[in-house]
Amino acid sequence: MAPRRRLPAPAPHARERPAAGRARRPKATEMAHDQGVPHFHNDPGVTAIHVGSREFMCIGARPPFDHPHVFIDMGRDDEVICSYCGTLYKFKPTLSAGEAEPAACIWDDREAAA
Repeated sequence: MAPRRRLPAPAPHARERPAAGRARRPKATEMAHDQGVPHFHNDPGVTAIHVGSREFMCIGARPPFDHPHVFIDMGRDDEVICSYCGTLYKFKPTLSAGEAEPAACIWDDREAAA
């Protein structure tokens, strides 16, 4: 029997780049607030949340009722739905990074820890 050939590993960029609008698992450095990844929730139960960031975390609802924190990368899309809770996020270029409409949907766990 001939020895098995080992296939070359895919290029690093092919493994790390998700399809546009798809959720992917964040790197450890992307999960911390001090690294600048905004977190949003839909406790108010709004139809859509307008955000100023194309990369962010959805937590569903405020703790203790949150779902696993999902990293969302909109890519070039202007809308994306959280695959876990179904919240619709819409990119709004007039908002600054980390801002949202309604503002009540912004989550900062540093405030909760204080």
